[in-house]
Amino acid sequence: MNKISTKHFILFILGTAIISCKTYLSIFVDVGGRATWLASIISSLIFTGLLLFIMNICKKTNNFNIVDIYKESTPKFVSSIFLIIFVLALFLNSIEAAAVEANVLHSTLFIDTPIWYALIFFIVPSLFIFSKKLRTLLIFVIISVFVLIVNGVLFFLLTQSYKDINNLLPILGDKSLSSFIYSAVMILGSLSSFMIAMPFLKYIDKTEHLRIHSLYSGVISSAFIILSFIGVITAFGPLRAANIFYPEFVLSQRIEVAGFLEFGELFFIIQTVVGLFVKYVLATYSILLICDKLIKNKAIFIGIYTFLVFVLSYFLGLNNYILYEMLKYIQGINVVAFVIIPLITFVLYYFKFTPKKVSKM
Repeated sequence: MNKISTKHFILFILGTAIISCKTYLSIFVDVGGRATWLASIISSLIFTGLLLFIMNICKKTNNFNIVDIYKESTPKFVSSIFLIIFVLALFLNSIEAAAVEANVLHSTLFIDTPIWYALIFFIVPSLFIFSKKLRTLLIFVIISVFVLIVNGVLFFLLTQSYKDINNLLPILGDKSLSSFIYSAVMILGSLSSFMIAMPFLKYIDKTEHLRIHSLYSGVISSAFIILSFIGVITAFGPLRAANIFYPEFVLSQRIEVAGFLEFGELFFIIQTVVGLFVKYVLATYSILLICDKLIKNKAIFIGIYTFLVFVLSYFLGLNNYILYEMLKYIQGINVVAFVIIPLITFVLYYFKFTPKKVSKM
């Protein structure tokens, strides 16, 4: 049965919105400095507001098909351009997930493991999910996101003793206002990855609790992100946190239990591998849903798509400095493709729908 509930949709939001920001926190701290945690609060409020805004319009118009909303909101040529940009952004996020995952493994625990080798063990298993129905994907998301939540809570609790709250002070003392705003925009770009889950809206069977459950997902996602920024800044200070490729990995190495158990790296590896794999699978599956009528042969399409992702993510993940520079641009692209264009589209669709609704009354 290809249906999901609004509770399941919470997991789809969590599986797409959180992982990127938590994995490469340093690119945001590098821009925002000590006050990045404050910028993350502002970004989280905008993210939650945008999420509720979209869900509210879907409920009021009783249309949960994002493709139909895009097509009906603007002229055919414009809507086609908007949809192409959306699909390209999904493709870019797939590459980002694969490249970052391979780079994480190569840069942390498995230094001798080549990028291409890590990519094989990341991309090949996804082919199984792409060949299955939505039910298989749903089971995978439920298990994976549950593991991520438990893993994140345990990581937060076990690292509390290694943090100094004084590293958050003074607020707005080390960066300019423009840098603060820039960091907030970048964080919003990362959080806007929740739009990856929007093509799955049409499979929700009962939508009466969609808004409240969307609020839950926004609050939980925001809490994870804000606490992550506070965690790395209080643990290392803004300067050190900005100069570590994967701050939470270094923080996880500090974990020690009962004086002899040291297993903190496991938390970061589970978070990164599982989280980025979920994001990659959902982004790719969303492309399959949007382009369903255009894909003549699904197997050939997935084969070509996987090859392109493998090649592009391989070259992107080879060099940490190039990767991190590109990640900043990706956040900007996300702001355009997942925030600005959807906001315009849904506003136009709402105003086009309202006169029709009034005329029928």
